[in-house]
Amino acid sequence: MSQILDTASYDPYRIDSLPEVDKILQQLLDQGVLLRMHSGNPQHAVITTLVHLDFTNDTILIDSAAQQTINAQLIANEVAFFDAILDSVSIKFQVSALYSTAFEGRPALAGPLPAFLYRIQRRENFRIRPTFESAAQCSIMLDDQSHRFDIHDISASGLALIDPDERLSELVHTTLAECELHLPQVGRAKVNLHLMRSQTQTLNAGKKLPLVGCAFKDTEASQLIRIQNFIMAEERKQIARDRGLA
Repeated sequence: MSQILDTASYDPYRIDSLPEVDKILQQLLDQGVLLRMHSGNPQHAVITTLVHLDFTNDTILIDSAAQQTINAQLIANEVAFFDAILDSVSIKFQVSALYSTAFEGRPALAGPLPAFLYRIQRRENFRIRPTFESAAQCSIMLDDQSHRFDIHDISASGLALIDPDERLSELVHTTLAECELHLPQVGRAKVNLHLMRSQTQTLNAGKKLPLVGCAFKDTEASQLIRIQNFIMAEERKQIARDRGLA
């Protein structure tokens, strides 16, 4: 039966070391990296940059949005979210308690330096997207009932689940034990899933695809081997199709 093992903020991509956080922020500033700034909905993000870092007073300054209504919304929301790409690595952080200020005669937004950030590197493991014929699923116990979720993609280190009713998005940063993967032609595999993050992809015609990214945690080697066998089998199929052999 799946159960929540913990609610701690375990995340291999999370950087809590303040010197490391400050170093990355300084790189964003020095390189003039563009930031996507939003109040919780990435679809409504605006582009901005860092303008100053005051490590003495623990303050970060960001170029304000051109539209004052957006600045007012960010301040009223009490937290702003930022996404950037630094040296081909995704950087994510948030700033709370924003307020209006000015820097070198220009309007800016300011707030406390973030205590942590996320540095999300490219996956080290090959990721495969199961075909329709090889549709893979994951059974998870929620509220004493078993729910099946389609697997959007899978690698040796984790997977992404399609979460149409957004049941799982509320459980991000928790670990679910004894989830069962249904892998065609391979069988079943028991795993513990740490729910890392949720996101929504926009498909053709504006259709939304809610996804939850999960990492395998403390899973037995025998189960991971079974998962790897499925991935390798799917990879061979896709290579054969690409070469016109299947």
